[in-house]
Amino acid sequence: MLDGLRSTLLAAAFYFVTLTFSHSFTPQDSNRDPLAGNAAAQRTVTATKRWLAGTMSTPGMTAQLREISRANVKGKLEVQYHIFVTGAPKDQTYTLVDWPPNHPDPAPSIAGLSVLDDGLVVCAGRATDQCSHPDKPEKKDAPVKLVFYPLDGEIYRLALVSQDQKAKIFFAVIPAPIQATDNGCTLEVISLRLKNELVLIRGKGFQPNESLVFESKSGEQTQERPDKAEANGDYQLPMQPFVAGKAGGTTEIKLQGAKCAPALTFAWGQ
Repeated sequence: MLDGLRSTLLAAAFYFVTLTFSHSFTPQDSNRDPLAGNAAAQRTVTATKRWLAGTMSTPGMTAQLREISRANVKGKLEVQYHIFVTGAPKDQTYTLVDWPPNHPDPAPSIAGLSVLDDGLVVCAGRATDQCSHPDKPEKKDAPVKLVFYPLDGEIYRLALVSQDQKAKIFFAVIPAPIQATDNGCTLEVISLRLKNELVLIRGKGFQPNESLVFESKSGEQTQERPDKAEANGDYQLPMQPFVAGKAGGTTEIKLQGAKCAPALTFAWGQ
């Protein structure tokens, strides 16, 4: 499980930048906040919801990660992506920013990125303010390659910010999702803290505003309660699955709708 160590490799052809981050890695309704009194967790959940929804991006600008490789490397899952953006000005250079959920602030990772006509993000290497490898000056328009070694359910929150600060594109990826599907509905667990101390439960594919029943079981603690899907058929629920006096365990969850009831089990703690 990498013991709290998260490694991200950013590469543009012969250009490599290695980033290492340390992880210090409940249901929603209209009447109460399941994270009441935990301001740090509330901020993490709120930011992640907005990141996933894309509402923090400059209007008209989006980013898409296209998977180019998935393999087991020395016993670890390795997933690689290229970045494509739409709506962003191409006369600007960009800085790629990474913001792990357990960090208080974002961390710039690589500057001087450019956007080609097809939206591909590259190290253009055509001017001093564009990233390039000093030993390979002839290499132009090298695609930026994101390489992740993810934990199960781990989310990578990323952003591209233009040099003039007018264009901001927020996007996220979960390379190794914890999810289950049933009759067109999906239930997913997104890890927001190491060892799943804090997770975001996400459902998709339910009927707009339909009544739901959320069920969970952590150890001997069980919960069953009515809830409601959002207007777009999504469902989001912060959860802290740890059980007092237990160093680790599993949690079973199910989200019951009118036509589907996806269910899954995830581990937490040791």
